[in-house]
Amino acid sequence: MSRLRNLTGILMAAGLAATAAVIAAPTAGAHTNGDHGRFTVVADHLNNPRGLSPAPGGGLYLAEAGSGGDPADCSAGGPEGESCPGLTGSFDLVTHHGVKRIVTGLISVSGAGGVAATGPVSVSRGPDGKFYGLFGENTHVVPPAGAVPDELRNAALAQLGHLWLVKPNGSVKDVSDVGDQDYIWTSTRVPLAPNDFPDANPNTVLYSNGHRYVADAGANLLAEVKQNGTVKVLAFFPVPAGSQSDAVATCVARGPDGALYVSELLGGFYTPGHARIWRVVPGHAPRVWATGLTTVQGCGFGKDGAFYATEFQTAGLFAPDPGGDVVRIDRHGHRTHLGVGKLLYPSGFAAGSDGAIYVSNCSIAPATGMGPGLCPTGGQVVRIG
Repeated sequence: MSRLRNLTGILMAAGLAATAAVIAAPTAGAHTNGDHGRFTVVADHLNNPRGLSPAPGGGLYLAEAGSGGDPADCSAGGPEGESCPGLTGSFDLVTHHGVKRIVTGLISVSGAGGVAATGPVSVSRGPDGKFYGLFGENTHVVPPAGAVPDELRNAALAQLGHLWLVKPNGSVKDVSDVGDQDYIWTSTRVPLAPNDFPDANPNTVLYSNGHRYVADAGANLLAEVKQNGTVKVLAFFPVPAGSQSDAVATCVARGPDGALYVSELLGGFYTPGHARIWRVVPGHAPRVWATGLTTVQGCGFGKDGAFYATEFQTAGLFAPDPGGDVVRIDRHGHRTHLGVGKLLYPSGFAAGSDGAIYVSNCSIAPATGMGPGLCPTGGQVVRIG
């Protein structure tokens, strides 16, 4: 595959930095005031677990980005010098009985070793027992015919950047090529992010009140996918002048007030404290709701009405410390830290009906782990509370 941009490339580079040396256990640093609660691994040996969503009956839907493919199918490109496509991604259901893979054989692209794959990235409970499944990237990253086996290239063209509606029996409906539509939007607005556009990398889908919303980490926007599959851009998220990066919008959640809340991975800078949370009311200009966060990947509101954000690396992106966190922001703005010292590269978030929260941990790890002492049981889903 050709070069994978923005969030995908960032996560690949972070994974490679971590596996280049033996990593010490994460330290709490300044985040020592949290109430960790009970911490339980509910699923492990997962391949790059990303987005989570509550499912009927108390389970969780999960997107596994897979572990890439056969090294023989690798081609030049990607931050690590090669990209290896395969059909190892899946959309799953996690229950107390284990992990049921509802749709398998989905496109997955990673470096050799399966670290930081892209493919299925997000899920959201839909209507009538169905759920939405979202793929990262867009088809503009797919190489020309002959560069990879036709089966893999065709899967990439049919899936990357697409939004699916999935039935419980595993049958699917292709709803939209949201990634390609976002890419076209950015191609006509290059001055908004001249070092990055054109680009698109859908990262989170939210189904709420009959609407489908997508946060795009490559296009730095929030979009709504209409019933006919067309995309309407609701908000673009700029960065301060002189920033090192773009915003990298990663997550969207519906608040108790009815507004949409969108998180950032970077907010313009790789160092800690620059990620923001935006409050979006469609038809109005977005405004910054919270600041001072770091590498936010997943987000949502809990049963308690508080906002939760999973921080991928609390020391800042590419730091040698892989430790992450979950930051709880209550209705008065007070913050507590729930995952310090226990989470490594966390990503997706889901709130349980019982008041517990769920996070995808070791979210850039294949099932075999990332090397000595780092996520040895692969990707996980953990319960906090």
